[in-house]
Amino acid sequence: MVEGITGQLADVRAILEPRLPAAPRADAGAGDQSDRVPATLDHLPYLYRDWGWPPQADGENERALALVERVFDNRCPGRTLVMGAGACRLAYDLYQRHRDAELLVMDLDPVLFSAAHAVTHGETLTVREANLEMGDLDQAAKEWVLSAPQGPVDDARFHFLVADAVDPPLAPGSFDTVLTPWFIDQGPEDVRDLISTLHRMLKPGGRWVNLGPLKYSLNVPFSRRFAREELFDLAERAGFRAGPWQSESGPYLVSQLNGRGKTEWVLAFSATKLVSNEPGTGLRNDDPPPWLLFRHLPIPTFEGQALFWSEASMVRMVVSSIDGRTTLDDIAVMVAERARQPDIPMSQVRTAVRECLQNVHPACRAGG
Repeated sequence: MVEGITGQLADVRAILEPRLPAAPRADAGAGDQSDRVPATLDHLPYLYRDWGWPPQADGENERALALVERVFDNRCPGRTLVMGAGACRLAYDLYQRHRDAELLVMDLDPVLFSAAHAVTHGETLTVREANLEMGDLDQAAKEWVLSAPQGPVDDARFHFLVADAVDPPLAPGSFDTVLTPWFIDQGPEDVRDLISTLHRMLKPGGRWVNLGPLKYSLNVPFSRRFAREELFDLAERAGFRAGPWQSESGPYLVSQLNGRGKTEWVLAFSATKLVSNEPGTGLRNDDPPPWLLFRHLPIPTFEGQALFWSEASMVRMVVSSIDGRTTLDDIAVMVAERARQPDIPMSQVRTAVRECLQNVHPACRAGG
């Protein structure tokens, strides 16, 4: 077992070191941080599954592709952004299936992304699966040979970007499809902020396609752990038309070394961005206004706004910024620039702006 884990760490180092900046060895003392390579070992099973396991008629990769294809509804994805692409097998399979599509894969995991880049460009990697729990002695470790089953990708159609998917450095309206595989319940702190990002990234008529279990991180408050019906409701309030959708349970990361894994429920759906910028209809009188939920919708002016005054300078700045075109995100950026505290995440700034608007805007006081 010790040999297996030690070999696994060496495999991860071999993946990462070619992509790390060279440091003068003379300047690195014993135990220096530059001599250590971080490893996201918990995520290594994605590499075995995506690129090491042999194809199966009802395998995990095949089931994922089939679910996404069903909600694509026989349409080409076109120019596609894959948020939280991880080891990139689903993106690769879509690339092979749709020869007219162009894909941009985005993630922050250095091990998965480095390995995926190497494999999709024709390299063959060897990564050990090492076990600390085994029933038989031959389950201690196994070497998986990682390779792309249908050959390398074309760099003109398959691009890699290391970036934060919640605030991607990309031009608005750039994509026909945005795919979020196993991401919306783990990546963003608030799904509502991600929905605004998706709306901004998509062209009018473009589609948000999701695949995943809605199994939120423990640090996400219960009030933000949205079920399928609530997600669809939020999407429609943000300017999408939800559907079609499908859910099923199936094997998830069931090791082909020791048979251990689990069964997971997953949801696949597609939501189309409406051509109009107006949010969805059907709101009740006690509902919060959509522009309070989402950061991409303009905040309306209100009667008596010109006479409004508060002792709090932030409140005065928020109210004076409302002109019928400014969004919650626009105001949050101004507040962050004024505060000059880069250690405060934008999600906290948006929360503060939301609370301010909820206290002063008449439409919020009338709603829920």
